[in-house]
Amino acid sequence: MPYIRLSITKKLTPEIEQKLVNGLGEALSKIPGKDPCWTMVEVNDGLRMYFGGEKQEDMVFADVKYVSKFEYHKKKAFTIAPFDAIHEILGTSKDRICLTITEFTNWGAVGDFRDEFYAD
Repeated sequence: MPYIRLSITKKLTPEIEQKLVNGLGEALSKIPGKDPCWTMVEVNDGLRMYFGGEKQEDMVFADVKYVSKFEYHKKKAFTIAPFDAIHEILGTSKDRICLTITEFTNWGAVGDFRDEFYAD
């Protein structure tokens, strides 16, 4: 159940949006057990974003949430991959891309509660 929420200043065409979603799904596969077919991506484009009090014409914020906890080197490899995908697909400079990762041990899916460490 990886979930990626993108906040983007640029307005995207449907083709570029799909390419970005596919690229982020591939990036997420750098984390073991995270399959692009289970990835949810929310795209919010054409936004007004400010950094340091100044309006930005080209900026992306990615908020990534997934179940489980992974070692530093796996999260680092994953973090580099979306930066590369966003830069390659949108042309956004890497100093105008920010990313957060939130890890969970429990979640609800397919109509049920699940926990990484416990089962019924």
